Amino acid sequence: MSEFNNSDELNKEGEETSLQEEYSGPLYGISEREVYYMCLNCGYKISKSELDQYHSMICPKCGYRIFVKLRAPPTLVKPRKVDAI
Repeated sequence: MSEFNNSDELNKEGEETSLQEEYSGPLYGISEREVYYMCLNCGYKISKSELDQYHSMICPKCGYRIFVKLRAPPTLVKPRKVDAI
């Protein structure tokens, strides 16, 4: 019997397929957001996808190597109506 990871299954042809390949929608209805970083030296804001283009984490404006991960913007949630007893 062949060993395979928990995240993999065998399809009808006996080939391993990833569960992630079969389902590409948002998990639990939560969609992914872009992650942003800010340079501590000059304050330049850059996304993670833009930062991945460089060999290492270096600010494209000033060359500084220390970044702070910015918080995600808050999501608006409608208040629920509660009937008091």
